Amino acid sequence: MLVTIERIERRKGSKGPYHLVHLAGGSKLYCWDAQLAQGLGPGLYEVEVKQGEFPRLLSARPVASHDGAKEAPQEATVQERLEALRVVLTLAQWTRLESVDQVLAAAEKVLGWLKGGRG
Repeated sequence: MLVTIERIERRKGSKGPYHLVHLAGGSKLYCWDAQLAQGLGPGLYEVEVKQGEFPRLLSARPVASHDGAKEAPQEATVQERLEALRVVLTLAQWTRLESVDQVLAAAEKVLGWLKGGRG
């Protein structure tokens, strides 16, 4: 079924934490899967729901956004990650990177930029 998610609200119940998913039109779904809820945001989704007193969200797949088709973010390939690291190491002589963590964080930003994001 297709739904438009407006917002997600984290709550704590007697059986532990859950997420309340607010849909267009005032309907609500309940999600006890934190990993599933983490990937949700406002937009159009194809969802699988277990009906009942508290409709449970079982799965969700983004269908589209206001900007058109929405694709799941793709993981960077090993080659892309190595290229980003190579760029950072080339520039390292002019920067003040003081630890491996800083180098890796800079490489992640470069990778984001190379893939067309803001980095």
